[in-house]
Amino acid sequence: MKPELPRLAALSAVIGQDLSAIRRLDAELTTLRAGVTAAQPAFRDLAAAAYLLHNLYNAMENAFEQISRTFENHITDPAQWHKELLGKMFLDIPTVRPAVLPPELRGFLSELRAFRHIFRHSYDYELDAERLGDLVQAWTGHRDAILDALTAFADCLMVQVRKEP
Repeated sequence: MKPELPRLAALSAVIGQDLSAIRRLDAELTTLRAGVTAAQPAFRDLAAAAYLLHNLYNAMENAFEQISRTFENHITDPAQWHKELLGKMFLDIPTVRPAVLPPELRGFLSELRAFRHIFRHSYDYELDAERLGDLVQAWTGHRDAILDALTAFADCLMVQVRKEP
């Protein structure tokens, strides 16, 4: 069953809000990039970049969760729900919704999800400057594709809302 038009419009607005947060967080991360990728990065730059990457994924995951709740609304493995939720965003579900993300983003977003999990849950985690620098560079390389995909999905929702009487 297709969601009602007000739910689609609300979902588009939520995705728009998350996109604004992603752009704001990305701007902050951009100011840290040189410090993080320096030969001897300062801990404060590494910690700030890790925090921003964590929050970037959280903003994306919020959009993914709202999409899932609006359309298919089920997770089969509660122990692996973050992984399952991300995987669902690559699915084209005929008569329900198109894929949210293109397949070429799967590897990077899986890596970012895993990083976010470790960063969030490990109080004794030592930041690896090289790995973090690589993640920041990878974010920079994938950012536009992620923003474009989420924007296109939100726009697609609004097209459906506007064409209905």
